[in-house]
Amino acid sequence: MILITGSSGHIGNVLVRKLVEQGEEVILMTKSGEKPLWLNHLDVAVRKANLNDPEAVDEAIKGSSVVFHLAGIISISSFDSTELHEINVEGTQYVVDACIRHGVKRLIYTSSVHALPERDYGEVISERAEFNASKLFGAYARTKAEATRRVLEGVKKGLDAVICFPSGVMGPHDHRGSEAGRLIKDYANNRLPVYINGAYNFVDVRDVVNGLLLAWNHGKKGEGYILSGEKMSLQEFFDILKSLHPQMRKPQWRIPLPVALASAWFVESVCRIISVKPIFTVYAIKVLQSNCNMPSKKASLELGYSARPVRQSIADSLEWFKENKLIS
Repeated sequence: MILITGSSGHIGNVLVRKLVEQGEEVILMTKSGEKPLWLNHLDVAVRKANLNDPEAVDEAIKGSSVVFHLAGIISISSFDSTELHEINVEGTQYVVDACIRHGVKRLIYTSSVHALPERDYGEVISERAEFNASKLFGAYARTKAEATRRVLEGVKKGLDAVICFPSGVMGPHDHRGSEAGRLIKDYANNRLPVYINGAYNFVDVRDVVNGLLLAWNHGKKGEGYILSGEKMSLQEFFDILKSLHPQMRKPQWRIPLPVALASAWFVESVCRIISVKPIFTVYAIKVLQSNCNMPSKKASLELGYSARPVRQSIADSLEWFKENKLIS
């Protein structure tokens, strides 16, 4: 039996669909004990457990032979939060402990490229790294680095685990709204008239899921694999969107970086007080300015991983949002 945490998320729900399609016996671990609405039609079992409840996590994992751990909080906030640490770090620790206790044959943990140490421009970001949260900027990056370190500590205790590091995920079945998906929707709906210079490494959710399955079947115990796609500037990203969705008004004004950082810090602070999620934060802006040279060479050579062109992913995302009436 294969247990999946985080099945309501973008990667998680696409992974569930793929495993069911392949005829696997799948169990979802969810907070509510019910299937996500968009997976209601699938024949899967459900076990109720919240990641902050170690006893419930232990009971949910009991009897599973393989665990895909994807559940977590994705955040572009610059500020640390107790919930982020409890779910991303301590929740992962509970999963690791349960997998060891119940003799799970393999744990496939979905980390993030942001858990990897940053490198200067011209250098290559690789999987060979020490995971030191104190050296990273951004609460999300720090929690994913610490969680990754906890998984590797589990490997030292005998756990068979493989770690995957996806870059910026996009593509269809984006029910909860990924960061890249939110960008597509907001610009396609003419909600954001401004932009900043920057670039990111985008990857299709379907390719990430394929990478997770390859890691399960071919990954080496204790190893990590970057699952990246293609580096693309925001300007290129919007040019492709405009060519695919002519009704869209391209952002007219570019905000200078110092102004963007100052504005983001102010807006983020206000949004934190009123509990509203901002689209741009200091952390997000710094990510878009950072080195995103993170090739998936290791995954390609050892697993047979490959990624489709970003243009195709943007087109498929746009079509999915239109079909689901999320873009006018």
